Order: sequence, then structure tokens, then C-alpha cells
Amino acid sequence: MRKNLLAGTSVIVTLLVTCALQAATIERTELRFRGRTYHYLFSAHLSANPEAVRAVVSDIERLARLNDNIITSQVLARESPTKIKRRLLLKHCILVFCFDIDFVETLEVLPSGDIATRIIPGAGNFERGETIWRIEAISDTATRVTMEADQEPKFWIPPLIGPLLIKRSFINEVTETLQNLERIANAPLQ
Repeated sequence: MRKNLLAGTSVIVTLLVTCALQAATIERTELRFRGRTYHYLFSAHLSANPEAVRAVVSDIERLARLNDNIITSQVLARESPTKIKRRLLLKHCILVFCFDIDFVETLEVLPSGDIATRIIPGAGNFERGETIWRIEAISDTATRVTMEADQEPKFWIPPLIGPLLIKRSFINEVTETLQNLERIANAPLQ
């Protein structure tokens, strides 16, 4: 990720959260704003097999199982055995403000096993964005999931109240996503 995006007078909000999610634990959440760009990170320990976790987050057509805000997740093109182009559409409300998050991105499974995405400018309501998912085996029944992203939306975020509302919403969304990820990864095959 670009380190220069993190420099300057960004508002830094770091939360060390130790809330239990079934048998999972959020280890860290972080949300920073700099101008129109925001950087976020979360890391969690899940009580689930690493390959089962990877299978759930790689199931592009069924990502809506992870979070109620996901309206559409679809593969648009397969560029190689490890790289696709996908569309992701989310509907999100914070208090009375509702908005669509719509972007097309490339998604690539790297040789390390990490999953990297890059938003395609002009295809949705984001100027740019990059994300890395790391899925690390702790044991056969435990996984650390880390997601880190830099994104710049085209839509307006109110400068004073927006970051505070987004922070609160971010924690709720991370919690829901990780609870569902762990539950689905532990469910019998469907």
C-alpha cells in the first residue's frame, strides 16, 4: 500500500478490540482519513480451517452471505486462472444517510496466497482503491484473517461527522462479516 497516503495530518483512529465473535476474536481495527482517501485495516483470529476460510472469501458469486450490505458480487471476466474482473455493489446506510458503493475491480490470488484487488477507475463510484486479504494458517482449526485497503470514493463524505459515523459503522460491518465468515467456514459443505 502507498505509505505516503498515511502521512500528513490524517485523522487516526485505532481501536484494539477484544470482542468475542462466537469463538473468534477481532485483534485489531484501524480507520484513517486523509482528504478524500481512507485507509482501513482489520485483523481477526477465527476458529475455522484456513482452507475453508479461503474458500468462503473466494466464492465471489456468494459473497452476500458474508454481509447484508452486499447486493451483488459477480464475476465479469476471467483474465487468467488466478485473476478475475468482478463487480461489487453494496447498499449502506449510516443513520438516515444511505448510499450505494459500486465498483469494478480486478481480483488476483498472488503466489503467496494473498488476495489482491484493484478498483478500475471510472467503473463505479470510486476514484481508486487497493485491497489485500491475508489468510494465515495458525493451525488446522484456526486462521488469522487480515484485510487492508486504501480507497478514494467519488461520493462526498461530510468532513466533521462523516469519519465518526463511518468508524462506528466500520466496526459493526467488520463484526458481522467475521461472524458470518467463521460460521460459514465451519458449516457442512453446501
